[in-house]
Amino acid sequence: MTDMTDDISPSRAARVLFPMPQPDGTMCYRHNLTSKDRTDLVQLRVDIVNALPIVFVPGVMGSNLKSIEKKGPPVWRLNSFYIPTVGEVPAKLALGKFREGAGDRQKLLHPDRTEVDPGGNVPTKPAGSIFSNNAKQLEAIYRARRWGEVGESSYRDFLLMLEDTLNGHRAGKPATEVEAKIAALMASRAADPADQVWRPQKDFVASAPDDFHKLRKWFFPVYAFGYNWLQDNAVAAKFLQQRIKKVIAENNNAASRCEQVIVVTHSMGGLVARACQQLDDMKSSIAGIVHGVMPVDGAPVAYRRCKLGVVEEDYATGVVIGKTGQEVTAVFAQAPGALELLPTQRYKGGWLEVRGPDGKTPVQQPLPVSDPYFEIYKRRDRWWALVKEEWLAPKDGAPIKWNDYVKFISMAEAFHKQVLAANSYHPNTYAFYGADSKEKTKSFESIVWQMKRGKRADDKAPTPNDVYGMTAQQVQMDGANPEYVGWKLSVKAAPQPDGGVEFSTEASSHWELRADLADGTGDGTVPAQSGRSPVDCAKVRQVFRLSGVEHEPAYGNKSPIARQVTLYAISKIALEARVPQGGAVKAKS
Repeated sequence: MTDMTDDISPSRAARVLFPMPQPDGTMCYRHNLTSKDRTDLVQLRVDIVNALPIVFVPGVMGSNLKSIEKKGPPVWRLNSFYIPTVGEVPAKLALGKFREGAGDRQKLLHPDRTEVDPGGNVPTKPAGSIFSNNAKQLEAIYRARRWGEVGESSYRDFLLMLEDTLNGHRAGKPATEVEAKIAALMASRAADPADQVWRPQKDFVASAPDDFHKLRKWFFPVYAFGYNWLQDNAVAAKFLQQRIKKVIAENNNAASRCEQVIVVTHSMGGLVARACQQLDDMKSSIAGIVHGVMPVDGAPVAYRRCKLGVVEEDYATGVVIGKTGQEVTAVFAQAPGALELLPTQRYKGGWLEVRGPDGKTPVQQPLPVSDPYFEIYKRRDRWWALVKEEWLAPKDGAPIKWNDYVKFISMAEAFHKQVLAANSYHPNTYAFYGADSKEKTKSFESIVWQMKRGKRADDKAPTPNDVYGMTAQQVQMDGANPEYVGWKLSVKAAPQPDGGVEFSTEASSHWELRADLADGTGDGTVPAQSGRSPVDCAKVRQVFRLSGVEHEPAYGNKSPIARQVTLYAISKIALEARVPQGGAVKAKS
């Protein structure tokens, strides 16, 4: 055994073993046997390890949930099933949700009746510093890192990539994986900006070879953090604070020292992390944050889904989230966390329009003018307002009242004000967002309702202004596109040559109210204008504009560019992370 206290030269790095601290404070070294004709020494580096854990925070609906009842069953578990033409999908969850109506969803998915479910699937193969020849021990390590709390279908491969890439050199793999992935990122910068799949939005600092050499001095155990995405994200932020403190404590033992973590987020998880870093002692406990496809100023698609469901965007996703506006509203209206995805007061004004029969001219001034909560979300006297009151009490559900909904939307409003504050970004923040207008990445920058004359467009038909001022009860609304004004079903009788009569039905209306499809660039969910919002904040170090990135699978195998910029950001944060001082902490008995 050789004491390797000096820096290791690249030429010898392949024959040096780095220690992997274990939770009990012991050191573990792992090495594959080589051929007997290779006789050079394998050197074990004996030193106190500096740990800089990665804590991953998923997006909305990305955490597994279960009922709070004793031995409560899972109500939202994203275990994956592989379909050759589709890939990894939460098939069992989708099948269950297909059978559930609005009332079933409302009863199951309430923030006060659910909690995080740690029992989701975890990997069955070793990765990076997570290894064992015993299947039960291997599972126990993954569960101790909380991987079972987050959706397997969405995040398993990304977490495995982080663990393998950042800690693989401690398991005997080449110590060049991070360099290779970031080098590929640098090489992808085309001369023509229009061809670039990634574009830094601020002055860009390239990675130097010495950066990666310094990176190897850190140990990066990868943790997951599941949270109840139905609750107010301010509540989730406090749980994240507790988790970060626990992770730091776990990595202070006889083998390693730890003072900070790096937080990596997906979608709404970014809002949770931004609220968390404002809490006491959190700025100093977090070395930096990487935000992926965060709905910084909200997303109009959240409004549209409450009105019309998700099937027009994607049928399979609609089965899981809600096929109609009734199914989505039954859950969202009682879930402050989900409501916090709505456009905030920082989002552009006039994103909601009702256009007249010419298809171009708004019937009234587009909303909001200044306050989306008062003008759209809390209104109960217009059909185009966020919530139809009757949908708060679906058949066979657990009804809530209008005042309950107003309380929840007010919580969302308060949270928005918190995360829109100037101090809501950590001073060492990196972010990326999608900016594409292809079929799967087109996003809703605005919501436009088109008024089209129906078959009963007679003198008795209400005017466009009349329709604009109608309540939800005066419009035939069932939560699907289109909705109708003056809808009527007529029965017609047609004499037949044989003397009989054939009856048929015909539906007609004064007006059709149809919402347009996606109209702007983005990732399919978050419009680019919301995703790029951190560019304007001086505290944010870098924001990457990416092409070809879809929202839900942003970190998936099909999005290497998102993974590469994440590794780049982690490497930059690690260079500035606070190196723990003093000796190792005595292991707890």
